[in-house]
Amino acid sequence: MPRTHEVPLSQSSRADKVTWTAFTERVFIELLHEEFVNGQLKSSTFSHYVRGRICDRLNATLAPTNVYTIEQLKGKLNRLRRAWRLLNDLISGVTGWGWDSQLNIIIDEHGRLEDLYRI
Repeated sequence: MPRTHEVPLSQSSRADKVTWTAFTERVFIELLHEEFVNGQLKSSTFSHYVRGRICDRLNATLAPTNVYTIEQLKGKLNRLRRAWRLLNDLISGVTGWGWDSQLNIIIDEHGRLEDLYRI
């Protein structure tokens, strides 16, 4: 069943605690992408002004259901970066794990996957 904007996708465990639905996350990523395409990403981060603009646009899109702060958006962006790095490491084979896109399965060049199945 596809996720709707009502289903929680992830939740922060820190001071920026807020529930992110798949819809909210998608809108946030689209706004980040727009700013990136417009050349607003400077040295792997956005300026405080740009973060404020993203926050205002996100809140305008989601109002009145959710209102997010800049700190919450910064926390979410950091979690997305960590998830991307993990996925990138998995895909690039740095971890010894990989993905077979034809079979849609995880591959393991060191045989650790079989050990996990035994647990």
